[in-house]
Amino acid sequence: MLAYGLLFLSAIGENLLPPIPGDTVTLIGAYFVGRGHLNYWGVLISTTLGSVAGFMTLFLISYWLGWGFFEKRSIRWLKKSRLEKADRWLQKYGYTLILANRFLSGVRSVISISAGLAKLNILKVALLSTLSSLLWNAAIIYAGAFIGKSWEEILKYINAYNKFVLSGLAMLAAGYLVYHLFFKKKKTGNNIRR
Repeated sequence: MLAYGLLFLSAIGENLLPPIPGDTVTLIGAYFVGRGHLNYWGVLISTTLGSVAGFMTLFLISYWLGWGFFEKRSIRWLKKSRLEKADRWLQKYGYTLILANRFLSGVRSVISISAGLAKLNILKVALLSTLSSLLWNAAIIYAGAFIGKSWEEILKYINAYNKFVLSGLAMLAAGYLVYHLFFKKKKTGNNIRR
């Protein structure tokens, strides 16, 4: 239960305090799903509820406070230019931007605040942000669970890839050395004779 609570809180925190790496914590939870220590549905529900709670908190705060509040304050991660850019996106894409918000890492908080400032329909925003979070988290947890189940197999592929790349680099280095020592010297020698 504690693990699901921590996943829930990290998903909220990712929205409210953008430097918190919520997706990274979700991936760690997903890894433990793959290892059989956590339940897929428990991780999906806790992270989705946390994501929606964080998104809707910022949405409702900005909905009630309005533009004046944000124009008067200097928030480091929330510059006026970013809000105006997100507002232009909202005017262009409308509610589709809310649906896509979880897939737009780095601007999720700005989108939720801009949606609140634009006074979008609260119910539609809640439904679309839930759907967006559900799709995103389901994909991340599925991928992370696969990694957890197949960790040893993936390490084998990574090791094989590393050997292939290192062999290729060694061959390139040897080729460059041969070219530099033999062919370049020959050209230089020809130029001197002339």
